[in-house]
Amino acid sequence: MRPVSFGDRGKEVVDIQTRLRALDFHLGREGADGHFGPNTEHAVRGFQQRRWLEMDGIVGENTWAELVEAGHNVGERLLYLRVPPLRGDDVLDLQRTLNELGFDSGPVDGIFGEVTENALLEFQRNAGVNLDGIVGEATLAQLKRIRMAGVGAPDKKIPDRMDGYVGSRSLDGLRISIDPAHGGTDLGATGVGGLTEKSVNLQVALQLAELLGTQGADVMLVRDDDRLLGLYERLENANSFQGDLHLTVHHGHHDTPVARGAAAFFFANGSYFAEAGKRLAGYLVKALVRDADRVDLHTHGRNYACLREPRRLAVMVEPGFITHPEEGGDLADGAGIRREAEALVSGIRSYLERL
Repeated sequence: MRPVSFGDRGKEVVDIQTRLRALDFHLGREGADGHFGPNTEHAVRGFQQRRWLEMDGIVGENTWAELVEAGHNVGERLLYLRVPPLRGDDVLDLQRTLNELGFDSGPVDGIFGEVTENALLEFQRNAGVNLDGIVGEATLAQLKRIRMAGVGAPDKKIPDRMDGYVGSRSLDGLRISIDPAHGGTDLGATGVGGLTEKSVNLQVALQLAELLGTQGADVMLVRDDDRLLGLYERLENANSFQGDLHLTVHHGHHDTPVARGAAAFFFANGSYFAEAGKRLAGYLVKALVRDADRVDLHTHGRNYACLREPRRLAVMVEPGFITHPEEGGDLADGAGIRREAEALVSGIRSYLERL
C-alpha cells in the first residue's frame, strides 16, 4: 500500500480511522471523516508507540499490518496452521496462554506457525479435547478454564527462536541474507551533500557481502542494485533463502545535524524479546564504536516487520547518521563505507565465537 499520512483524504483514511476508533483511540469530534488531520496523526503515533513501531505518524505497510492484526480478538475466528499463516492479536494471546501453561509455543510474535501448532496439539492431548490443532470453542473454553485456575503462577520466559542457533560458530559456512533498505524511487533519508540513504545502504551491503564471502559465508543480497521492493516482498525473498541470519541495513537521520552514532534493533513486542537478537545487536554496536569511531546509541527492541517475519535470527542495524557532517561525510567515500562493513563483519564474528 502507498503510505498514508497527514493531509491525505479518502476511503483509506476512513478505514484507518475506523480501526483506530475500534481500538479506543480518540479521533476528536470529527471522528472517521476521511481526513488525516492532527487528531488522526496523534492517534497513529499512539498506536505505533503501543505496538513498538517507529512513531512517525505515517501508516505504511508495517503500521497497516499491525492495525489489521490488532483487530483480531480471541474467539472471533478459528485458529489453525495454514499457508500463509494466520497473524493477529488472537494468535498472540494464544501463544502467551500456551506459554503460561508450560507449552512451548515458540516466539510470541502473533504468527501461527508449526511450533505454535505443536504446542497447541500437546495442550489438546493433555486437556482431553479433540486433537485437531484448531482453536475452536471447545479448545478455547479449556484454555480459559485452565488459565483461570493458574492465575498467580509465575510467568515463564519464552524460549528464543532456535535458542540463537545459527548453524555455524564461524563465518565459514554461515548463510546470511542482507537487505539494504529502500531503493528505486524510495530514497530513504537525504544526508550531507545530497547523500541518499538508499545508496549508502546498498554500498555498505555490497562491501559486507564481499567481505563475508571471502571468509566462506554464503551471502544473499535482497537487492544488489537500485530497485524498489515492497517490505513484505523483501522478507519473502529473505525467507526463501533459508539462511541462518538476516541483517537489514539502514542509516540514521535527523533534522538536527548534531545527531550521530550507531544503533541496532532486535525483535520485541512487549510480550517477548529475542535474546539472541539482542546479543548480536550488542556485538554489532560495540564493533562499530571500536572500529568505525561511532557513538554508542545502544540496542533497542522493536516490532518491525524486518525483525518479526524472518524465520531465523534477525537484526536491523543503523551504523551511522548520514545527516551528521562527519559521519555523513565519511560515508561519501569508499573508505568510510569499508570501515562500516568491516566493523559489521567483526561484530558478527564476535557473536558467533561466543555461542
